[in-house]
Amino acid sequence: MTVYWLVWDAAAHWIVDRLTAEGALPNTARLRAAGISAAARPPAPNCQTPPSLATLFTGTWPERHGVTGFRIPGTGGPVEESSAAFAPGRCTAPTVWRTAAEAGLRTATVHVPWTTDADGQPEPGIDVAVEAYGDRIDRQAALPLTGGREGFPVGTYVIEVTPDGPDRPGRITVSCGEHSVTLGEEDTDWRPLRLGPDSGVWLRLIETEGRRLLLRTGAWRPRVVGHDRTLTRALTEGDSLPVFAGEGIGPSYRAGLLGPRLVDGGDGTAEDLFLSSVACVQRSFEAPARTVLREHTADLVVMYLPTTDDLGHELVGWCDAKSAAHRPDVDERIWRRVRTCYGWADRLLGEVLDRAGAQDSVLLGADHGIAGTAWVVHPNQALVEAGLAARTADGGLDPRHSSVIYHPADNGSLWVNHQDLPGGLVPRSAARGLLDRAESVLGALTEPDGGRPLVTGFAGSPGCAPELVRHVLFDPDCLPTAALRADDAVVVPAHKPGAHITNNGDPRLHAVFAARGPGLPSGTDLGTVDNTVPALIALRQLGLKPTGRSRPDPLARRVCTAT
Repeated sequence: MTVYWLVWDAAAHWIVDRLTAEGALPNTARLRAAGISAAARPPAPNCQTPPSLATLFTGTWPERHGVTGFRIPGTGGPVEESSAAFAPGRCTAPTVWRTAAEAGLRTATVHVPWTTDADGQPEPGIDVAVEAYGDRIDRQAALPLTGGREGFPVGTYVIEVTPDGPDRPGRITVSCGEHSVTLGEEDTDWRPLRLGPDSGVWLRLIETEGRRLLLRTGAWRPRVVGHDRTLTRALTEGDSLPVFAGEGIGPSYRAGLLGPRLVDGGDGTAEDLFLSSVACVQRSFEAPARTVLREHTADLVVMYLPTTDDLGHELVGWCDAKSAAHRPDVDERIWRRVRTCYGWADRLLGEVLDRAGAQDSVLLGADHGIAGTAWVVHPNQALVEAGLAARTADGGLDPRHSSVIYHPADNGSLWVNHQDLPGGLVPRSAARGLLDRAESVLGALTEPDGGRPLVTGFAGSPGCAPELVRHVLFDPDCLPTAALRADDAVVVPAHKPGAHITNNGDPRLHAVFAARGPGLPSGTDLGTVDNTVPALIALRQLGLKPTGRSRPDPLARRVCTAT
């Protein structure tokens, strides 16, 4: 008996519901009909990917697992310091696979965090762990070509571009060491180029608005570790692992380098180019997932897919009718691209369902949902104007000379720079009053036209003293950033139309969840549950008691404890 757990990053319940009703996700419909389903509340006050995955995989909230954002403030150093959320051991609650290992069960994972120790070795019970995000070489780029021979750095590597000559006009050869690939503008697919034995990039040549561009994905070094030598060999021999792309070329799309976006008067070409780069990511994740599905003998198989999140950040706001970012003029054309990407994810779910036997269990989950974002908010600018924060001479944030800062970790938290911290500025006794002032300043922020408030409330920060740290709950239409602007603006239009940072309870941030397996009643809609429930279900299906986890919804508890 095996429990298969597939996680789609940022797969919002509201999106999956619509696409399933349209018939665009047949395998999701198949799973829902065979078991239970729900909308799952992500953690609060922060629902970025790390705390949301920690909640999903441990069945606990941030006050227990300790993950409060991509970076976690409160290191014991100066006020501005933070630590990486995905560092080994940073999730302090036991994951489902650790609990399974303690019971003698084995797990295989594909691009799942917290599966290796500080030395890069697999955690106990991990048959195999495929992981790449921990070793990024370089981010994506759109490289302008001059027509001659030229080189471009990719981290410590250099890729060389050489025109193919008059007999093959318009074509180029791109090489790195002994590896090379030939590209032409007529090519409609991306081509992989190895940089070394364990890394590479995907490339595509385009011409847009009179410019020739070489599009390049980012580069990472994937690694495969595990206690099952047969399975690790299956994933490392030959070309088992394709060139890894961890994300599409969203920044180049957002900057207009692929041509005008639909919302800027484009014809959809830019969206299709962006989506084609996300397809490279899909290939990167499907290949190891398929090998694990085919070769594993584990009790628990956990696989992560980021493509739905990648697409959501760049497109979803324009088809989110509840967002100020909504664009009715391009709504359906955006939905077509969303439908395509979610269809790829659904295809992998179908392969999982086909692999699972009658006594196996299949879970589909997500860490959080996603909502449209219309505004970028700069809280520190408002704090500077109120005299609570300070700038450096070159215009950046100066935490050491600030009384209160919106933390550079960008996890939604306000911190007092009190004197108990190294280099602290203000007496601890003054902290509560300073936070009250900061709340008043940020609570007064509205849309630029003087419309609705952009802050819906404030909350305590998990594991932090409430008189020293508070969380700002932004309206989902806001994308907050700790950065300051040269023009001193506090609120500006967003170019990235989808986000999930602070969770104020908006249902668009709810994640999809569905599961089928022995003892799970078919066709049962649980309504809305906490996103701690999937871990409880996974443990239940493994025959383990979900002790020490967070409080599940009463209906979900009945499902978990059913015989």
